[in-house]
Amino acid sequence: MPRDSVIPTLLRGAALALSLAILAAGTAHAQLSSFYPDFFSLKQQGTFQLVLYGGGYISDQSGVTQEGFQIEQSLTPYIGVFGRATGYQLYVGEGFSNPLDPTNGANSRYDFGRFQGGLDFAIFPGAHFYLSGGHDGGDSHSSVIEGDFNSWLFAYSRLPLNWSFSSLHTFENAVTSTEIDLRTVAISNDTFMVLAGAGGAFWTGGITNGSAGQGGPDLTFFYRPWQLGLMTQFGYGTAKQYGEISLFRQFSWKE
Repeated sequence: MPRDSVIPTLLRGAALALSLAILAAGTAHAQLSSFYPDFFSLKQQGTFQLVLYGGGYISDQSGVTQEGFQIEQSLTPYIGVFGRATGYQLYVGEGFSNPLDPTNGANSRYDFGRFQGGLDFAIFPGAHFYLSGGHDGGDSHSSVIEGDFNSWLFAYSRLPLNWSFSSLHTFENAVTSTEIDLRTVAISNDTFMVLAGAGGAFWTGGITNGSAGQGGPDLTFFYRPWQLGLMTQFGYGTAKQYGEISLFRQFSWKE
């Protein structure tokens, strides 16, 4: 094809591609506006939240205590930005290797902090997806990436369900840990709420040499006036019997 005819052909192709891109962008924006009105608008009345939490885990092979806080600032009606800082104390039974970094020598206790930041997406009413990344300091030096999903299903039925899913990958030991919980409202009034259900966790990759897991029933107590909650779970798994408990307190301010 002669050069003088190639250039107009390329220009027409580029113009067609640009037109299709603009049309697709306009259609996507229209669909986004239909499902999520004011998606790109700043939230008229912003919200700042603070959550304090702590807890512990014990099994036949190891134990963990943790404490920390999370802060979140709303940006738009559907997106918020958050930061999280958690301190961990990990206790390992005799004869087990370093679970944080198998290339280092083993100890009976490891102390480290985990610092994360990310975005909170309100996918639909009652459903939030948190995506974050961060890094450890102390006895662990790993980078991490985490996704957390929490949703209420059949919220206005007689048996609403709360489903939560969390997956964390630590790059230093190449382990991916995933937790899943399904609970329903057993008791609810103006003062407190009790959730009952079951959950579990499983680990893959790295030092797990395949996979490992655990599961059992759980209970959650929530005291509405103080926005105070207590969660417990016990069961059986790769590490034999285990039990865990956690506390959290929520604070929220309108701007």
